[in-house]
Amino acid sequence: MKISKLVKTFKTYFSWDKKEVKKNTVEINKMIKELYNKKQSIEDKLKECEKKKDEKKLEEKRKAIKKLIKKAKKEFI
Repeated sequence: MKISKLVKTFKTYFSWDKKEVKKNTVEINKMIKELYNKKQSIEDKLKECEKKKDEKKLEEKRKAIKKLIKKAKKEFI
């Protein structure tokens, strides 16, 4: 899943009230796992990356995913 789609999905989740969050915990947990998988794949690509330009883009993506994971943990866990 693309990062932009993950961000949009979590923005929707953050706007929910507590009742909706409780109803959709399975869906939210699945998305959090998707975030961790995305973070891991970006870190793997970073290890293999040789070009500085690509490395910089991957690092920005990794930081964005990391922030989103932190915010999701704070909100839902």
